[in-house]
Amino acid sequence: MEMNPNTTNSTASAHQLFAQGRRRLNSGSGARDYKVGVEFLKQAAALGHVKAHVWLGAAYDYGLGTRPDRRLALKHYRIAADAGNVNAQYHVGVFYYDGTGVRRHYKTAVSWLRKAIGKNHAEAKYLLGQCYRYGRGVRKDAKRGFQLQLEAAQKRVLEAQFSVGVCFSRGEGVAANPSQAFRWYLIAAKRGHHDAAHNVAHLYETGRGVRMDKARAEFWYRRSLR
Repeated sequence: MEMNPNTTNSTASAHQLFAQGRRRLNSGSGARDYKVGVEFLKQAAALGHVKAHVWLGAAYDYGLGTRPDRRLALKHYRIAADAGNVNAQYHVGVFYYDGTGVRRHYKTAVSWLRKAIGKNHAEAKYLLGQCYRYGRGVRKDAKRGFQLQLEAAQKRVLEAQFSVGVCFSRGEGVAANPSQAFRWYLIAAKRGHHDAAHNVAHLYETGRGVRMDKARAEFWYRRSLR
């Protein structure tokens, strides 16, 4: 049965409220549905539903049913992260890494990303790999950074697939291997990564890591501009 967030009573469970809010945000048909969804999520969060805090974080992060408010987004992500939610832990790490809604602090970002990768969060592995590659909040360790990003790439994290190509191309944290660089660039390029498409084109043009092919180089140069 459809509930109205303005008339729900104390018998409505946190789970029911969360389910209604999630449904509105997932399959709503417009701003009104999103707004109603946020109200359900607020009620669920007030009753202690951890995932409701994660979804409220996303609502404030992206402005779904409410004005964007990155500080409030971080507040809700942090509540869920402290409760052990892996997606929230990753998002808190991202906020501190980017300086979103809070002053940038790489060491704090690293701490939260490590919590997330302890639960095998693929995107967290990619971002923690960036920290190790560039020495952000942790001592620089190109080999560790490459390994983390390779694991993320194998889990289909797009930016990680591109980064693994960069590492193989530069010999960063792994022995230089142009053919492996081409392989990972191509995987990312086929999924729509523009920089990867440009690099595929360049390798076809120069014959590095793959047989020279001017026609394919031109094709991928065009793809990189879309």
